[in-house]
Amino acid sequence: MNLFDFTEIPAEGERWVRFAKDFLQQLGFHIEAPPYRDTENVFDFCAVEQIPGKFNYHPFRWLVSCRHKAATRTAVKESDEIDILERLLRSRADGFIGFYSTTVSPPLEFYLTELKNKFLIKDYRIIDAKSLETYLETHSFARIAFRYFPNYAQTHQVLHFIEDDYLPILCEHCRKDLFKALFTEDQEGVVVRLRRRKDTHEETAVIANIYVACKGNCDAELQAKYCNGTDLNAVSWTYLSDLVSSPAFLDWILSFLRKIGTDEFIYTTSALEKELYLLKALAQYTLREPTDKKLTPPPKMIFS
Repeated sequence: MNLFDFTEIPAEGERWVRFAKDFLQQLGFHIEAPPYRDTENVFDFCAVEQIPGKFNYHPFRWLVSCRHKAATRTAVKESDEIDILERLLRSRADGFIGFYSTTVSPPLEFYLTELKNKFLIKDYRIIDAKSLETYLETHSFARIAFRYFPNYAQTHQVLHFIEDDYLPILCEHCRKDLFKALFTEDQEGVVVRLRRRKDTHEETAVIANIYVACKGNCDAELQAKYCNGTDLNAVSWTYLSDLVSSPAFLDWILSFLRKIGTDEFIYTTSALEKELYLLKALAQYTLREPTDKKLTPPPKMIFS
């Protein structure tokens, strides 16, 4: 039985396209809209990768064709991919990527091979259901897997409680749990720090408050609440989604420690408590269970 049920992504609408864009961005591609858009191929877009050379980088543009046929479990045929060469030319693309929720039919793959062999296109790739599952099972794609496959998320999302119970991260305006929404929805949460406006003789920046909000309207409402007619300014926005990988989480902790270890920043008691709560809440996901493997200590220890 497959781990991922691709029918969880609706066949109607553009959610399969959004999934394709998020997936390719995670692989390191830059996503571009095609220079044209017609009624038959509204699900095409371009993905650009940088090919390193001796002195510079060469952009290689792929035309990405999204075909979602998981509901019918049928392969993508030649009749599903009309005018591939014309679409490539109009998109000024170098190669073709078929982003499919099933498989590619042999005649279609033969046709793409012929285009490559005749030097009509430089290359092609097929990203099908099997190759997608291979990537989605890895940790680096976990957030995408949880967002687009909620049934998978319910059985595989592992949280390690830091305290006796789960610690939510709620939008201060609408009270939505933005921590859980990270893995199931497109909407992102932001952490916003509010700094007290400096007096001319004040050298230390005071972080007076912190709030968490849904990106967009909730953030705007809270900014107005805290900043209009007060001495506070919103000075930093951090996406929660940027903090749920272990390396990014560690960078955040180290940055926080550097700030409070200098005379440039001080936190009010309430702001510090909120920052510490966020650290604990995000640690539920970013920290891992210890293993039985014993680590060999480095030859020189800072603390001894």
